[in-house]
Amino acid sequence: MKCPKCGYEWINDHLYCDNCGEEFRIVPDFEPEIEEEMNETLSTLLVELVQEKVPELKEKGKGKKAGKKNKEAAWERKRGNWLRAAIFLCILMGILGITGVCWYKNYSISYQIEKARECAGAERYVQAVSYLERAHELDKENAEIIFLMADYYYIQEKYEAAVHTLMEIVDAEEVYQEEDLERAYDKIISIYSGTGDYQAINELLLNCRNEEIVALFQQFIAKPPEFSFVEGSYEEVLPLKLSANTSGKIYYTLDGSIPDENSEIYTAPIFLETGTYTVKACFVNDYGIKSDIVTNTYRIDVIMPTPPEVSVYSGDYYEPYMIEALAAEGCRIYYTTDSTDPTQDSPLYTSALPMPLGKSVYKFIAVSEEGVASDITVRTYKLTLNTEITVDMAISNVISALIKADVLLDETGNMRGMSGHNVYKLNSVMRIDGSGDFYVIYEYYEDATGIQTRTERIYGVNIQDGAAYRITYDEQGKIVLVDI
Repeated sequence: MKCPKCGYEWINDHLYCDNCGEEFRIVPDFEPEIEEEMNETLSTLLVELVQEKVPELKEKGKGKKAGKKNKEAAWERKRGNWLRAAIFLCILMGILGITGVCWYKNYSISYQIEKARECAGAERYVQAVSYLERAHELDKENAEIIFLMADYYYIQEKYEAAVHTLMEIVDAEEVYQEEDLERAYDKIISIYSGTGDYQAINELLLNCRNEEIVALFQQFIAKPPEFSFVEGSYEEVLPLKLSANTSGKIYYTLDGSIPDENSEIYTAPIFLETGTYTVKACFVNDYGIKSDIVTNTYRIDVIMPTPPEVSVYSGDYYEPYMIEALAAEGCRIYYTTDSTDPTQDSPLYTSALPMPLGKSVYKFIAVSEEGVASDITVRTYKLTLNTEITVDMAISNVISALIKADVLLDETGNMRGMSGHNVYKLNSVMRIDGSGDFYVIYEYYEDATGIQTRTERIYGVNIQDGAAYRITYDEQGKIVLVDI
């Protein structure tokens, strides 16, 4: 027997064509017309039985006139009627049995699933899917049928068909149990992950209304960055923070241009000072999915503090001075000595600074309580001392005094019981009231690995006579010179 649709040779006991999936109908589906026809046939037979029975009764009414011969004839007729009735009942039972089998094969969900599993076991997945499609027609809300069908599509590498099948559960999430919905999302995401289509995962989850599902697969989503301040006008400096929903990178621009992977990467708060800023940002997660771009505009109008006032003007000097800086109330002062522009990450000015020997450049800024920085005050100095005592001589005098005091063992700075040695460096030149001008020498301990750590001991050497002293401070913070 061949398939009526494609002509493929039929395999015995198979209900569907192994080539195209067409259903073989050995026995026609049970229909109302067949039932009506059977009822008419049964009625006709009953009428015939009645018609044959009436003459028999009439014969009996004639009484005893009928002889032995009439009784035998009546018996024969009666036996024939019962035989015909028995044959009819057998035929009727056969038709009903065949109809029942046909109904079971067409309308039993368990039968369709059983046959689908049987076909899948023989790797006839096209036929297995055909059985499941019939089962799905009979029960639209059976999630297990959908999952099984998607699995068979997946085995055949028909990924789009598998996703389309599972989307029936996603699109009708109110119909199915929470665990079925979660399972459907998990299978779809696994398919997309296997094919590397992370953009499809992102779109799937962005359209999901179930917050628990979204949270479960948060790592696949690239939502636009969130801003710590809403856009608008402010009278203070804004430390603008950007945040993302999961791990990845935030790219941003401040000039209104479109951010991409070549733009600035957000790593710390963005300080928006006086001016107008158009901040655009996007987020790229670890899977390379890029979010939509979010744009906020900020207008910052704050008063800029006046630059710090520095007590010593730029110029050439032949005696040391202490450099003092003043700013408006509530402002902090930051400075640099390496020619770079100071920021709030630069050293904080707390007290007067000694002028360095030789050339130096000082830069100061004032920062208000709102975080607004002033313009920069720049001072350039060149300090030359009128003395025959050099820096090297001053350091040598300190070492000699320490050897004499039995603090050091030799000129290399070795000490008893220590594996390392001391090193002495010039820090500055300072005028000490009532005592003159001094080289300020700091002491460092250098261990066996070469790492130097500053100690608490400070020494002063008079630039005129070379005398070395220990510098300490009294209770009022005033400098005191102590003999070594």
